[in-house]
Amino acid sequence: MGSATETPNASAMQKHPLDDRVSVHRHASGEGGIFVNAYLVETANGVVAVDATLSESESKAFRAELEALGKPLLAVLITHPHPDHVAGITNLIASDTPPILATRAVSEVMRTIEEPKRKQWGPVYGAEWVSRWTHPNTIVADGERVTFDGVTYSVLDIGSGGDADANAVWFIEQPVPTAFLGDLTFNGMHAYVADGHLLAWLANLARLERLCTGFALAFPGHGPVLAPTPLIAQQRDYLLTLASHVKELAQGRSELSAAQKVELEARMNAYLPNAGLGFLIAMSADPIARELNAQR
Repeated sequence: MGSATETPNASAMQKHPLDDRVSVHRHASGEGGIFVNAYLVETANGVVAVDATLSESESKAFRAELEALGKPLLAVLITHPHPDHVAGITNLIASDTPPILATRAVSEVMRTIEEPKRKQWGPVYGAEWVSRWTHPNTIVADGERVTFDGVTYSVLDIGSGGDADANAVWFIEQPVPTAFLGDLTFNGMHAYVADGHLLAWLANLARLERLCTGFALAFPGHGPVLAPTPLIAQQRDYLLTLASHVKELAQGRSELSAAQKVELEARMNAYLPNAGLGFLIAMSADPIARELNAQR
């Protein structure tokens, strides 16, 4: 996996103009927000958000960035239901009541995991945990198109096979073909594979590589913006490298020992030095081992 073009640190906004009237602003969360990306698509008369952030602080900072643009929030588009991408919607929309769009699968998983995630991570984050999530109010079907302020978005329901049990990719069709890939791609960071679906993830990357041919930009769930061809290629290489080390260390078993997980972390940190989210390496080890070494 290639190195990131910038080092993730404190929250910041980077502007990516698509043409003279449409710009995508990337909110890059800091370490406390798990280095997650959230996006604001700015047009002449409004803003569309793609995903949100994890914590109280990051989500309020994201709302402040929206307010600084001085335009109304027209909609929120959701790529997948993990907390770092959806918890902050509550603070983002504040007093607004825009359409919040997601596929049915993403919406259902989001509702299913809200309470378990609160129990798991609430004690860790304390007051930074967003206690009440705001759920989608508009369900979109695979292939459906929606238009806000002259920009048309389409959604691809890609199912399991990203870092979640449900994933969607949002495309901007005009003025420049652009893809919001969510956590199908991590740029310069270790990936979350703890929900399984490694083989489906690889298959989805091959599908997206075909669909994104000729695109200039793709927006990942974590890490810097990049053209889709190298972004997808480096994600595939990361997953194959991780899987090869897990398979070698597991030796046919469905779990790695504590010592083997330490070795796996050392190998992956050597492969991707100075990358964020290193705690995900050991977390992903056993689910990958179970998938690769399942009894048939």
